[in-house]
Amino acid sequence: MGPDQLSGVMETINRASAKGQGREVDEEKLTAETRKFREGVVRDSEAYRTSSVGLDDGVIDPRDTRDVLGMCLEVVKVSGVKGAEGHNFLARL
Repeated sequence: MGPDQLSGVMETINRASAKGQGREVDEEKLTAETRKFREGVVRDSEAYRTSSVGLDDGVIDPRDTRDVLGMCLEVVKVSGVKGAEGHNFLARL
């Protein structure tokens, strides 16, 4: 879900919550909260941010893409490599 859609969902939820509680919606406050939430989503979804908090395995410098892809293809091409039996989830089922 992109930042526009996610912030729109949060705005809809806030409106529904206010209606359910019988409150009037403060449009200026809701707009400010929605904008702040959207900015946070944009910031938190950037590649360097997700890598810095450990949500992925890192960012590959675009200049190194071919080298990294080549290394990955070499690894998956190696035959006879087996995983450790202690970490095989399916073997325990």
